[in-house]
Amino acid sequence: MKQKILLHLIYSLMMSAVMTGCVSATVTAVNLGFSNEYIEEWLYSWSIAFPVGFGLLLLVSPFLKRTAESIVGIWN
Repeated sequence: MKQKILLHLIYSLMMSAVMTGCVSATVTAVNLGFSNEYIEEWLYSWSIAFPVGFGLLLLVSPFLKRTAESIVGIWN
């Protein structure tokens, strides 16, 4: 049970870091272009998006996993 919780925590941490990093980088580039302030603004945006994304992923991903499993007909 502890391993399952740890796995979920590590997965959520990695997934939210990658997703929020990519999305915030894209939105920052769209809004500012690749100006001198790009890195600073991207890191600022990511520092806000990451904790929100991490918390949401921790809470929502188990439900989404079960929903996806039911859609494709895989029952545990």
